[in-house]
Amino acid sequence: MRAEPQPRRVRIRAGDEDGQIMLLSIVYGLVTLALVLVVASVSHLHIERKRLWNLADSLAAGAADATDVGRWYDTGGTDGLVLTDASVSEAVGDQLAATPEVVADSFIDFRVVSVSAVDDQTVEVILSARARPPLVPWVLVPWQDGFTVEVTSRAHATEP
Repeated sequence: MRAEPQPRRVRIRAGDEDGQIMLLSIVYGLVTLALVLVVASVSHLHIERKRLWNLADSLAAGAADATDVGRWYDTGGTDGLVLTDASVSEAVGDQLAATPEVVADSFIDFRVVSVSAVDDQTVEVILSARARPPLVPWVLVPWQDGFTVEVTSRAHATEP
């Protein structure tokens, strides 16, 4: 009788896989770091947009109280509160002049795009500014100069 050949046993030595877990850990660490940087940058852009929107809301609310006094007295108040582009623009200009410099100067390339009385009782304020992500990971390098953020706010004038 002939003896059957025995299958070879493959032995794995402990030293054969040294460093593979370390390489995998480094790759996962870099992916996690990139993800954290992107999330932090996007969060910052969102917060800047909210800050600009808050300023637009306050300007629109203040301008909604800026009735055209000359027109009010000419009509005897029969038209109700009447907003004009001139009275609204003047009110927004006065509010921006009275706004602390810390607020207005905290935005990069801040500008008032338009201020208008949409109808006799509605004000629309459009503001624009540039927001730069604080952490510019390699994903956002094409936009390292920042993103233009534009917000629109409307307010309606009501009689007391």
